[in-house]
Parts: sequence; structure tokens; C-alpha cells
Amino acid sequence: MAQNLQQLKKRIKTSQSIAQITKAMEMIAASKIRKAQTAVEKHNPYAKKIMYMVQKVLTDKDLHESIELLAKERAEQKKLIYVISPDKGLAGGLVVNLFKKLASYASKEDYIVAIGKKAVTNVVKYNFNTLASFNMGTSFPDYSNIYPMINMAEKFYLSGEVGTVSVIYTRFKNMLVQEPVCEEILPVKPDKNFVDTGIDYIFEPNAAQVLNDLIPYYFEVEFYSAIVNAYASEQAARMTAMKNAKENANEIAASLTNIYNKSRQEKITNEILDLANGQQGT
Repeated sequence: MAQNLQQLKKRIKTSQSIAQITKAMEMIAASKIRKAQTAVEKHNPYAKKIMYMVQKVLTDKDLHESIELLAKERAEQKKLIYVISPDKGLAGGLVVNLFKKLASYASKEDYIVAIGKKAVTNVVKYNFNTLASFNMGTSFPDYSNIYPMINMAEKFYLSGEVGTVSVIYTRFKNMLVQEPVCEEILPVKPDKNFVDTGIDYIFEPNAAQVLNDLIPYYFEVEFYSAIVNAYASEQAARMTAMKNAKENANEIAASLTNIYNKSRQEKITNEILDLANGQQGT
């Protein structure tokens, strides 16, 4: 009985320690999400303006034939696919769902650029055609970090070696919902939901040239948005996972404490009975 009580005490202490650790990780993830939301709010005005100007030009039917290489449809070719994942685990089913999306979209002939250690591990494990790999990092991604990543897209797409450039990442919807998505960034296509404000612009030297100059920035904005969404989704998924782990650990600790108290009371009762029986025997 004494040995059982000692084991129960150790298990209670372990559960309480796990609850403390997971609570700390939950709080860290929550603070990172707040930072991400603030950064996105600052980035959005620039991103929305770039996207609006590109769509403004693309929806002009007179420019259909004058749009340069970056915005034109191509025949069926290989794809260049960026996969954005966390560097670390403990994020629930986020990584599993992300690679289900990759498996349903990519073929073994497509080129893969893995961002995040979990992406690197999985694309190597399943023998995808990996071009390069980058770390996602544990801090909020800086805008300047994307340039080495997107250089390959420009190189392979402009050379005609790939027909499309896509990004597979986890879109942040809210604190409870993160959805794995696949978005085709190149070629740039007119948005069916685009609403023109009605403001007339004069493009110099011409709209096609303006579009050609804007598309690299458009690509940067779209790609950075995917990176930020993936980062926010990682933190939200980790926060939820750590919250659930904390609650489970607390429940286990409470349950074990009840068992410990009952066992201790039973032990005391038995000792009192032994003493009473001994006195009666004398």
C-alpha cells in the first residue's frame, strides 16, 4: 500500500508539471498570434492596393493580348509547389492535414520547395522531387526572408520549365479553425469577385507595362500572406493543442489525487482497525 501511495504521488506530481509546461506553451503561442495579427493589419493596406491595381488591369478586356509572359495561361506542364509547415511539432493535426493536401495535388514529377522542418522531413520521406528547403523559424517571419524562397519561382516560371507556381499552406480562419489550402499564384488570373471602384486611371507608359512591373510585387504579397497565415495557424493549432493537454493533465492530476486520498484514508482506517484488534486481544 505504501509503495502504491508513493507511485500515486509521483504520477500526480508529473501530471501537475505537464499542466504547468503546457500552460506556458499555450500562453507563448497566444502572444505570438497577437503579434502576427498586428503585423498583418499593418501589411494589409499595401497588399490590398497592389492586388487591386493588378486586378484592375487584368479585368480590362482590351489588354487580353498584350499581357506579358507572367500573366498568360500555359499548356499542361510541371508544377512548382511551395509547402509551408512548422519547424516544430505539438500542433495537433496541422501537419498531417497539410500533407494530405499535398498528396492529393502534387505528382512525383512536380518540383517541391519545402519551407519548415516538418515539410522537409515529409517530402524526403515520400520521395518528392525536392528543389530546396528553408526553415520556417519560431519567430514572426520577416518580409525580407521571402526573397531567397521566391527567386526559384521567378527562375523556373520565366524559363518556361513549369506551368504553374502554387503554395500549399494552412489558412488561418480563426483561433479554432485552420484550413489546409492550395493556391495557384502564377499565372496571375483575373479575380471573378473583383469589384472595380469606378475610378479611372491613366497608365504610363501603358497598362500592360504597368502590369508587368506590378506582378513581381503581387507575387511577393501573395506569398508573404501565405507565410503569415501558416505562422498564425501554427500558433493557433499549438495553443489549442496545449490547452487541451493542460486540461487533460489537470483532470488526470485531480483523478489521481482522489484515488490517493481514498487509498490514504483506507490505509489509516486499516491501521486503526489493527490497533483496535490488538487491544481487544490483550
